[in-house]
Amino acid sequence: MNLNRLQIFYEAGEAKNFSLAAARLNITQPAVSAQIRQLEENLGVKLFARLGKKVVLTEAGQVLLVHARKIFRLRDEAERVMNEMRLVKRGTLKLGASRTYAQNIMPPLLARFQAAFPQVNIVLQEGSSLEMARDLLTLGVEVAVVAYPGRVRRVKFGFLKREDVVMIVAPDHPLAGARAVTVKRLAEEPFIMREKGSGTRRVVGEMFRRHRVMPRLVFETSNADVIKEQVAGGVGVSIMTRSAVAGDLAAGRLAEVGLADEVLSLDIYTAVLVGHELSRPARVFLDMLSEVPGLSP
Repeated sequence: MNLNRLQIFYEAGEAKNFSLAAARLNITQPAVSAQIRQLEENLGVKLFARLGKKVVLTEAGQVLLVHARKIFRLRDEAERVMNEMRLVKRGTLKLGASRTYAQNIMPPLLARFQAAFPQVNIVLQEGSSLEMARDLLTLGVEVAVVAYPGRVRRVKFGFLKREDVVMIVAPDHPLAGARAVTVKRLAEEPFIMREKGSGTRRVVGEMFRRHRVMPRLVFETSNADVIKEQVAGGVGVSIMTRSAVAGDLAAGRLAEVGLADEVLSLDIYTAVLVGHELSRPARVFLDMLSEVPGLSP
């Protein structure tokens, strides 16, 4: 069925007047008549009957008008929804973040985005930096905020900021009073490590390899809170991003110890899939990131 002809029928059926329908559609009255005749021929039914100078809908015309109303109501609704998505009044923002950043960096950013666009649904996935970068390949997420995990095929990384990485011990640990220790001395302590694929683990692993020592691993986990609990309980020492431990250091639950022969940092990046056209919510979120003090390059 030709949608343009159906539109002409719809206007004529609602007006019950071909001339009025022609005026609404900005076409001539003969054009309305011709299009309706063509529609009747295509459908094999009469849609209008003439009563003197008036036209009335036949039974078939009445039935078709009911369906036409539904069709054009849905069309109008579709246009309205698409316009709202264009204006970021609705839609879904699919984000990924490493577990540490999901807890310590993303909440204020998401609160700001949600205040500006309350009708947009936000889906935040957590995982290691490598897992989140790889989730872009299946569009499980559209934008990821991660520590640089190394090169990932078809993923483009954009630098956001550099973050300190610090060594932490229990407040009553023998090293708590030391101003700094060497990496070789650190390797003698029971060490609690982040999970494989995390940016922190990559930085720490590279540090130990540079100094040609192996850490005494006693515990590995992806949960930052568990690491802090284990360190505070004296199970071992660890190295984490400052944003993950800032509150614990300020409260005295953990103590920071400097490294004599290393200054560690971790670069935070946005990650997107090369060649993928981002949704409007994702584009707006990326623009918002570039405007946040301390997060722009």
